[in-house]
Amino acid sequence: MGKIKYFAAYILPLLALFSFSTTGIYAYFGIIFLYVIVPISEQIFPPNKYNFVETEKELARDDFFYDLVLYIMVPLHLFVMYCFLVSISDPTLAVADIIARIFMMGTILGVVGINVGHELGHKTNNPLKQFLAQVLLTSSIQNHFVPYHNGGHHKDIGTPEDLTSAEKDDNFYFFAVKSQIGGYFKTWKLESKRLKAQGKNSNFNPMLIYTFLPILLLICIFSFFGLFVTGCYFFAAIFGISILEAQNYFAHYGLRRKVLANGRYERVNARHSWNSDHIIGRVLLFELTRHSDHHHIGGKPYQILESKDESPMLPYGYPMMLMLSFFPFLFRPIMKRQLDLYSIE
Repeated sequence: MGKIKYFAAYILPLLALFSFSTTGIYAYFGIIFLYVIVPISEQIFPPNKYNFVETEKELARDDFFYDLVLYIMVPLHLFVMYCFLVSISDPTLAVADIIARIFMMGTILGVVGINVGHELGHKTNNPLKQFLAQVLLTSSIQNHFVPYHNGGHHKDIGTPEDLTSAEKDDNFYFFAVKSQIGGYFKTWKLESKRLKAQGKNSNFNPMLIYTFLPILLLICIFSFFGLFVTGCYFFAAIFGISILEAQNYFAHYGLRRKVLANGRYERVNARHSWNSDHIIGRVLLFELTRHSDHHHIGGKPYQILESKDESPMLPYGYPMMLMLSFFPFLFRPIMKRQLDLYSIE
């Protein structure tokens, strides 16, 4: 399939558009496809561990095609948002159809809005990518994600200082609240510290803008569509955030960095992230599943991320792990066996 395979990620917004234009059981087709058919399919198709050889990697690194796939996703994402707002404002919709559309929009906000925003947000030297990242993250009410993720999570991964690295036996729901709310307030401190280190006035904290933008978005939605539609969009965003936190939860669950004799933590290595080489999840999530290599070099383009032999592997692909995260009584015993398999205490 080569690089064309990444256009398969466009099935997400297309499924959303289909869901927003149908009713009854058909409105749930996108949900059923993504949360039932895809996880089962990943158990049928074997993982693909292939890494580019050096010449392929050099060609892919600067190939504009891979950026183009991300760029086109942004206006398409905004169009999907608009279609959701229009469709959900239909007063004749049944409650079941409203629920289907909220969960489908939430999926798009979590998988496209946050994940593609995450990929673009790592390119700190590219103003266009930074702008597009903020557009996507504003839609997902997650503008503080980039400064916390880049300056907090990547630095403190696998330590108590990182609110998005789950310890063994953490309950997902408590973890998600701690990660989301704690991460928001910690980002204020991270940005203030960064400004002071640069000799700038810390009173002009970018978090003022990051906080204002999603509020402005909700005000605009309220102005054009009213309170009910605004509430539906807000609940969709909450579900999208839960998808982000589920990924945070299982991507580092139980993996901790050791404290060295000098009191510092060991350097981040491939054993501090759970990985998956299942091809469907890799494509739909733009290689986020190759998480160890992503943490090795945060700004590394998604198309050249590699599978590491020393990385602990998840028992299932990312879509299945996402579903399991919402059910701690299933997730924790499964991951205990996986931790034991890799002799991780």
